[in-house]
Amino acid sequence: MPDKTKIAILGGNFDPVHLGHMGLAEESKSSIGLDRIIFLPCLKSPHKANVPSASPEQRLEILRIATEEHEWIDVSRWEIDGPSPSYSWMAAEHFKDKFPEAEIFWIIGNDQWQKIETWAEPEKLAKILTFIVFPREDETPTLKANFRSVFIDYHHEASSTAIRKNLASNSTSSSLLNPQVKEFIDENRIYQSDN
Repeated sequence: MPDKTKIAILGGNFDPVHLGHMGLAEESKSSIGLDRIIFLPCLKSPHKANVPSASPEQRLEILRIATEEHEWIDVSRWEIDGPSPSYSWMAAEHFKDKFPEAEIFWIIGNDQWQKIETWAEPEKLAKILTFIVFPREDETPTLKANFRSVFIDYHHEASSTAIRKNLASNSTSSSLLNPQVKEFIDENRIYQSDN
């Protein structure tokens, strides 16, 4: 009997997507043997008070540019086009319905993993998903009862918040961005009005 297809979801603001996100996707794919990763930009994260600085369509285009050379990555409009607020259990159910024969993973940092019981409908998440957890601030993830998980050792210094501040203060090149992404951001002056 062949192994199940392994599909992982990587959600976030992606404001903007940076090389840390891409490295995380690549490390998850190689470590777990994933067949596909779905980048799932949110309309507005329920865990964050700030509104993204780029529009949903701009973030989708930035993601398309950043991932176009990786045939194993999809960018989904599902959350952006869906009703708000959207919660992770809704996305988990959507993709399980879309790919009923696949094993569905969700990639998160240890900071969110430590709070997973406080997410909406955690029992639904636990039933559908296996979590791929990466460390944050050198804190090693630990197992949780009732949740399936695998841990990967991936670290990257990139921060979307820091990148936005850098882009707002000057338009010099950033080593943390795909060059084509940086070009698109500059041409459209996406973060120039940030304070």
